[in-house]
Amino acid sequence: MSQFNIEIITPERSFFTDEIDAISITTLSGRIQILAHHIPYATGILPGVIKIRQNDKVKYATIAGGFLEFSSNKVTILADSAEWPEEVDIKRAEDALNRAKQRLSAKKDESLDKKRAQMALMRALARSKISEFKKQ
Repeated sequence: MSQFNIEIITPERSFFTDEIDAISITTLSGRIQILAHHIPYATGILPGVIKIRQNDKVKYATIAGGFLEFSSNKVTILADSAEWPEEVDIKRAEDALNRAKQRLSAKKDESLDKKRAQMALMRALARSKISEFKKQ
């Protein structure tokens, strides 16, 4: 299978750089998969779990949103944050998930920034869900 380069960068670190077979990620227009020689593409990405296929193995990570560009057989992801399953504090993630759900289900709160609360919920869901992949 043809491979392509990937670089995932967060404000804190270069998260992952290597050659891969495929990546699946949630964008503003839905879940997509990118393979080698994809047409040039740029999009915003939403918080979620990304799936990286490399040499018949699969890696998972959480990503907290950002921007993706595919060009010249390389995908570059500028992410707000990214974590491998073993880096996620599951208890903290579940607490954040419960807080986000409570915030959104509360009675009308004029001070609530609904879009921001929904993004916090998506981040918390991704971080909670990644625990399923710790065993892999």
